[in-house]
Amino acid sequence: MLSKNQKFGVYLISKSLSSDEASDEQVILFKHLLQTCGYEITELTSIEQLETTSNQDLIFYDAAKAEEKMEAFFRYQGFARWILFNLEHGDIDECDAIIAGVEGTFYTSDSPELLLKGVRRLAKMDVWFKRNSINEALRRLRQQTRKANAAISRPKELNKMALHPKLTKREVTIIELVAQGSQNQEIADQLHISVNTVKTHIYSIFRKTHSRNRIELLSWSQQFVSEYS
Repeated sequence: MLSKNQKFGVYLISKSLSSDEASDEQVILFKHLLQTCGYEITELTSIEQLETTSNQDLIFYDAAKAEEKMEAFFRYQGFARWILFNLEHGDIDECDAIIAGVEGTFYTSDSPELLLKGVRRLAKMDVWFKRNSINEALRRLRQQTRKANAAISRPKELNKMALHPKLTKREVTIIELVAQGSQNQEIADQLHISVNTVKTHIYSIFRKTHSRNRIELLSWSQQFVSEYS
């Protein structure tokens, strides 16, 4: 539900919101901060309970009990702005999160004042990360672009026979397109599939190749690249 002044949905997802789970003080604090900002919140215990969302909707996901902190983000098939909260320092690489499309991160060590500042910034369509993480993510993206441009200028093909045996033909094709510098929408257009399907394939590829982002995937794929004959 939205108030008259709230133009987007706000979802708080945490297992601790279940009646079977013990209450988490960090989740309760975060809920109160969202209410302080005047949000009407939809409380859920899993992403499977999410209704259809839009690009402007905010999803605050409690990553404390998730073994893979960004798994739910990659698994979700809808559109929304994802924020991970209840994190411990070192749980994730913020640069990976930025490049993947996460909109913000909050930590258990953050003061209520800092949490409130971040929530308000997100309401203005800003992202919320440490400045040095944003700068490092930009450097990585530039590096990725340079590698992609080099791959385009020197046509190469993947040695499909040497690739990870668990990769599907579609996943191999997507790896080739990523190596050429294609973004998710471009891959979707070329393969005539949805962007969400592309995200699902890429998450599967990351998992199978033990890559955390496109840069690591490009590095992984180099050992399977050969010149055209």
